Amino acid sequence: MDCTDVTTHNHPADAPAAKRMAVLLTSYNTGACKGLNLGIAGYSHDIVANLFIPLLSRWGEVYVIPDPRNNLEAAIQEMRNRNLEPVHVSILPFQDVCLTESAPNIVVPAWEFPDIPNEAFDDNPQNKWPDVAAQCKAVFVGGPFTFDALRNAGITVPMHIVPVPTPDPYFELREWAPQQSVSMEIPAMVLPQDIPATPEKVRRLPARQQTKPPPSGLKRWGLAIEAGIRNVTRSVVGSSLYERYERCQRALKAGYHATLRPTKLSTLYRTSPEIELSGIVYTSIFNPQDGRKNWSDLLTGFLMALGDCKDATLVVKLAASRPDAAQGILDYYRDRNIPHRCKLIFITEFLTESQLHDLAAASTFYIQTTRAEGNCLPLMNYLAAARPAISPCHTAIADYFDDQVGFVVESHPEPAAFPHDPELRCRTTWARIVWPSLVKQIRASYRMAKSDPDAYRAMSTRARERMNGWASSEAVWSRLSVALDSTVAAANLEVTPQIKARRAA
Repeated sequence: MDCTDVTTHNHPADAPAAKRMAVLLTSYNTGACKGLNLGIAGYSHDIVANLFIPLLSRWGEVYVIPDPRNNLEAAIQEMRNRNLEPVHVSILPFQDVCLTESAPNIVVPAWEFPDIPNEAFDDNPQNKWPDVAAQCKAVFVGGPFTFDALRNAGITVPMHIVPVPTPDPYFELREWAPQQSVSMEIPAMVLPQDIPATPEKVRRLPARQQTKPPPSGLKRWGLAIEAGIRNVTRSVVGSSLYERYERCQRALKAGYHATLRPTKLSTLYRTSPEIELSGIVYTSIFNPQDGRKNWSDLLTGFLMALGDCKDATLVVKLAASRPDAAQGILDYYRDRNIPHRCKLIFITEFLTESQLHDLAAASTFYIQTTRAEGNCLPLMNYLAAARPAISPCHTAIADYFDDQVGFVVESHPEPAAFPHDPELRCRTTWARIVWPSLVKQIRASYRMAKSDPDAYRAMSTRARERMNGWASSEAVWSRLSVALDSTVAAANLEVTPQIKARRAA
């Protein structure tokens, strides 16, 4: 295989001439880091892979392998022909990883549930995670939550805790100042807005007059089963997608025909070419089509907590490629009809890294109401930026978040399905948010930022210090280098002088 078939991240030029390590990195290759395919399944794994590349490049030469099922073996052979010792690092869940027998495999899964798949469902034997893990030399996990989930399921291969590195610029942002005002040239919808009372969404067809007999006993059983399926589906695919489906079904049953033309957001809400952020600013970043994100509680909780506060703003940055990704949220917001003086700002455009840094700098708090997380990179970024958070403290979030660095929203376990299980069987749990606790903590955070700057400053400092020790580049490098060196030693591979020196130290 020619070298042009892989993306190369060279080792420093002063590396010795002795045999060097080659990291063959595999992931979904969605293009998410370039703004492509945001919101599709697995896009966040590619963001994680991109964050690890600079540190992996300190250890060896990094080659990003597209389509590993067809290219991985050829890449391994080429590395050996070039006097490089290959190690395969796959940032994928076990059901999608492509393993090789020609080099050590290291899998880096991000997992958000306390249980792991242990059945070969959907005709995929790799859904039996312990069997796949047994074929690996090591597993690197983002924190104790995932470590415990895998270990409790019987996975015995060596595991190392290696947090996802947080980009350096977040640690360098200035602390939030109460009087600051930031203008950003980003197209966004700023609410509230005056809009028509009843936008025309459907066209009425003549209704048929008919009398239906009551359902039979068998029919009643069928309706009950259908209702149960709807409830489970709603919890997994998310309320946005499911509610749109339900509205369409109700319209058809009532004698309406839903218009199928694409709905443009600007037909209901104007888009401003720039936004002004001042006062107390809360920011949340998520994929609106991810059922874990629970954005309905976020909207209602914020509006009920701070609806009368004119100097409060909630910025919702949606991570999605579809132009209509915000439609379900906007429909939900409009249907709730909650009057408010606070501002809601919805951003659907792709933001560059620099723009994301500016948004963090303009924010006072990060806020989320998620049901489960395997890392939660935006929360990590904002804590590193010295922005406390309002968040539940469950799943992998609990690895680094508590009431010392933010306002903890109560939550409790409830049944859930693995997202990739087509039968949506309840095999694990995620967290149900306690809505009154959310409202209480939003109000408490507002009071602190408004009336107790010393307490806010102290919490901000603790947040940055916490992340500096947990996920800064140097903190992660110290863990990553040890984990990689240990894996190489276990595989009895020939190693570079740097690795030998670290091992001796």
